[in-house]
Amino acid sequence: MRSFAFRYAAPLKQAELAEQEAQRALAALLRKKHIFETQLRDMQETIRDAKSQLGQKLVGPVDLSAIGQVARYAGDSTLRGQHIVQRLAVLGGQIEQAREQLAERTRRRRSFELLRDRDLAEFKRQQRRKETAVLDEVAARRHFASLSEVSA
Repeated sequence: MRSFAFRYAAPLKQAELAEQEAQRALAALLRKKHIFETQLRDMQETIRDAKSQLGQKLVGPVDLSAIGQVARYAGDSTLRGQHIVQRLAVLGGQIEQAREQLAERTRRRRSFELLRDRDLAEFKRQQRRKETAVLDEVAARRHFASLSEVSA
């Protein structure tokens, strides 16, 4: 009995590889987004801390250089935060494109898998028909053999 050989095995393998590549690309972009978001949260926390320190420095004798230093740090951090937000916006579009590409590649792979499943089911049906035909032939031969033994 011969084994099942899918006629589109090579394109299915290629579709699987393309889907895995798209998954890796999306994962890389999501990691990058997570890093930016973490940096942004850390920056916001340091700005909050700096403003709290600034409030404490205004109590008692005022150290203008320390106040200026905290204000410059908060300003610099705010500017860096704005750059990260801009990068996140661009990254959001890239992530959306990567998700669409992954969905398309998944659909392509799935279509080959459905075709393979259909071909395999047809192959199994044909194999059962052939086996049934062989069994019918064997049964008929036995029957005719038993008839010829009875008549002899």
